[in-house]
Amino acid sequence: MTKKLEGNGIWESSRMILPEYRERIIRASAERDKKPRIILHQDEHDHIAEAIKRSLALRLSVRFRVHGDSSDEWVEGIVIDASPMRGTLRLQSGSGMRRIAYSDITGAESTEE
Repeated sequence: MTKKLEGNGIWESSRMILPEYRERIIRASAERDKKPRIILHQDEHDHIAEAIKRSLALRLSVRFRVHGDSSDEWVEGIVIDASPMRGTLRLQSGSGMRRIAYSDITGAESTEE
């Protein structure tokens, strides 16, 4: 007999997954692997806001720790524009301009004093 008709072969060969279910399974797997978002203390929020203000006003370079899906990364540059209403800032660095959401920033350091 063929392998299809042995044991549980009839059931196994007739199973199928709808494309919507397959996408949801893949999305759920990716969400499970994501790094959880950090909740910052108010003092850290104040420190980040101060670093943004100093960089914007004095054109000083600043380093931000940005939350990523799997790990945090450090981004360095000068703040060109900060928009609290939109919740984003623009950072000019050697590699070009980058837009960063305030909610993604988990830390800040001034690189110039």
